Amino acid sequence: MWRIAVLVGLFYVATIRTGHDWGDDFALYIQHARNIAAGAPYAETGYIYNPHNPAVGPRTYPPGFPLLLAPVVMVFGLDLQPMKVVIVLCFVGTLLLLPHVFQRDVPPRFTAALILVMGLNPFFWDFKDEVLSDIPFLFFTLLSLYAFQRGRKVPLAGLAAAAAIATRTLGVVLIPCFIVSDLLQLRRVRRETVLACGIAVALLLLQRLFGAQDGSYFDTFTVTPAVVGRNIVDYLRALSDIWDNGYTGIGRKLIFLVTVGLAGFGYFRAFRGTGESRGPTVVEIFPVLYVIPVMLWPAYQGTRFLIPLIPFYLYYCLLGIRGLESALAPRWHVALAFLAIVALVYGARYSTLRYGPLPDGVAAPESVELFRFVKQNTSPQDIFVFSKPRALALFTGRRASAPFTPDDPCRLWRYLTEIGATYVITGPPPGYVDPAAAYLEGFVSRYPRALVRVMGNQTSVVYRIVGDPCSGSGLGLVA
Repeated sequence: MWRIAVLVGLFYVATIRTGHDWGDDFALYIQHARNIAAGAPYAETGYIYNPHNPAVGPRTYPPGFPLLLAPVVMVFGLDLQPMKVVIVLCFVGTLLLLPHVFQRDVPPRFTAALILVMGLNPFFWDFKDEVLSDIPFLFFTLLSLYAFQRGRKVPLAGLAAAAAIATRTLGVVLIPCFIVSDLLQLRRVRRETVLACGIAVALLLLQRLFGAQDGSYFDTFTVTPAVVGRNIVDYLRALSDIWDNGYTGIGRKLIFLVTVGLAGFGYFRAFRGTGESRGPTVVEIFPVLYVIPVMLWPAYQGTRFLIPLIPFYLYYCLLGIRGLESALAPRWHVALAFLAIVALVYGARYSTLRYGPLPDGVAAPESVELFRFVKQNTSPQDIFVFSKPRALALFTGRRASAPFTPDDPCRLWRYLTEIGATYVITGPPPGYVDPAAAYLEGFVSRYPRALVRVMGNQTSVVYRIVGDPCSGSGLGLVA
């Protein structure tokens, strides 16, 4: 089975695309990695956190993923291609772990199918070009669950859990996951489990001691029934995206409904216990404990937040298929039919994907022109307001903050004054869904005398701030 994982990895590496989209989470990770490589203060990224728009991102990210990137940045600088190779390696490691984590009640042909269905999924192929922490987090999570299921390797489970938490804060659910698993299986907590949890907690406290943890994550945390209801609907839609065929939404919805039903049946069988199984294990507990904070979190993150759940979803789907085959007489080849449908869906989707350089984003000619202008024509002391502040800070060495969308535009002016902003940049290009970017377009057109255009292209325009129309003089306001 390792050959399948390696072949998938070679396919991914061979098809890495140049560039990166405008979602600038990646930029903060890379800046942290650059600071680690250079021995600079971890939090000095050039990103000015805007408490009025916390959804853009926290002041700092956990250090796990930047630590993985730091050696690459030290050798290759800001070249994104080697960083994407790191993502692919973590994904291959994930595929190699699948047969060891999901081994209960599944024969080899089903685990091989699990590796194929997940490894060749077009969503993951497309996602490999995102320099983000999601795939490394999945790898460390599965490594932790694998080690926990091997009694003698429980200390490794603690180390891997600590790595998962250091990569994404939601990894903290692994600690109660271990405890609940012991309580359900043994009615007590083993010494090994206490050791694993102790290692994870100790390393988490050490991480906080060195200041690589930021509480601004909770600036967006407001739980309401409306948030939960919206998240349930939106995340179900997001999960169905892994079955996107590129042509019709009906096919996506049908296969999603069928696979969810099969996964539910498979999960019920695993939770109840079949054969030599003794009921719910850590594998059944983790997806439940993980999905709870995701549903409560108000900042919707799309399919990427569900990546840790996808292997569980596919595993239980195959477990449901196996249970269905066992119940049917004469036996139907349900698994083969499922794989045939998956092959058709994947083939259709791959026929619509772009295989060349990513056309939009930070590597587009207009973006490169913007970064070059800012570096060559502004001072290192200048401060910018831009909808993608972390990417701007990474590629220009300037400090930048995100705008927000107040009802009264004078509140935004007050924020510009508060941070000492000297420039405003509109963009990125139309069609990129970003309310703050759209708001900024209207904002600059409202105050033509206070904002002087100094550079522009098809995607972005740079304005120098020359006045404050809300200071009482009325400078710049269009009547």
